[in-house]
Amino acid sequence: MRRKGFVIALVLAALIYLLFVKPLLISEEARIKRGVKEGVQAIEAKDLGKCLRHVSLHYKDEYGLTYMGVKGLLTRIFQEFDVFEINLRNVRITFLDKEAASVTFGLKVKVSYGGQKAYLLGSGDFWNQIKMSFVKEGRRWKVTQVEGVEAHGIGQGLPKVVRRCLENTV
Repeated sequence: MRRKGFVIALVLAALIYLLFVKPLLISEEARIKRGVKEGVQAIEAKDLGKCLRHVSLHYKDEYGLTYMGVKGLLTRIFQEFDVFEINLRNVRITFLDKEAASVTFGLKVKVSYGGQKAYLLGSGDFWNQIKMSFVKEGRRWKVTQVEGVEAHGIGQGLPKVVRRCLENTV
């Protein structure tokens, strides 16, 4: 009987550690990196809900997009393109204070569009230089702004679906 009680106590201690202690030990930098990785995976999976989980309700960018604009743009892009392949490089995190950070990285996004593969962002040797602003909301870091998005791969500019969405938000 003692052995059984010891095993139960050990399992409970491990469970308490995993649920309560370990989340407190994760650094803020690791939380942001995990959020970026989850965001990439959500886009590649075309999962709108998981994408929006990482976007602040206070989002506002240089194109005039807000949270609702991002939601509409992602919805249209997910309908337009079949497959997303996202590559990041040189991810750097800068903390502005305890509740704000910026993340910069090189980005390429390859899509399947009408049965053909093409770059939506970046191309060949060219990487878009992206800057994302984050704010801490509760225990999560959320995106409040994205800068540096320049489409180079499909045609000579933004795909029609993206241009239409941006024209309707500005």
